[in-house]
Amino acid sequence: MKIKLGLVTLLGATVLLARDIVVPANTLPQNAQNFIASNFKNTQIALVKKDIDSYDVTLSNGMEIDFMINGDWKEVDGKYQALPNTILPNIMSKITATSNAQIVEVSKEVNGYKFETNNYMKIYTDTQGNILGQKFDH
Repeated sequence: MKIKLGLVTLLGATVLLARDIVVPANTLPQNAQNFIASNFKNTQIALVKKDIDSYDVTLSNGMEIDFMINGDWKEVDGKYQALPNTILPNIMSKITATSNAQIVEVSKEVNGYKFETNNYMKIYTDTQGNILGQKFDH
């Protein structure tokens, strides 16, 4: 019985620690704050949630940015709005020009990036922006 109670207590504590907790925007690491300020100049931070290994930021325009706990971005979701090319200027401008579409989501992958466009294409690149593959995803 004591073992079961101990396991239930441990599980409960784990769930509580893993939950997202709303935190003030100024608790974001400085590099995350700089990323938002330089790429989303006229947009305010609406909500910041922190969990054990990341921050989830919602901007006033509805866009969402996921940051690792150290403040490096890992995903930017425009929620069907075009993302600014300033996030990855050399790569995103090339993708936009070759696909004739707007990038609405970008995420870091193991050896590069995954872009999603407003015409339902997923485009995979290496870190230099060379296109490795693409697929229609509707």
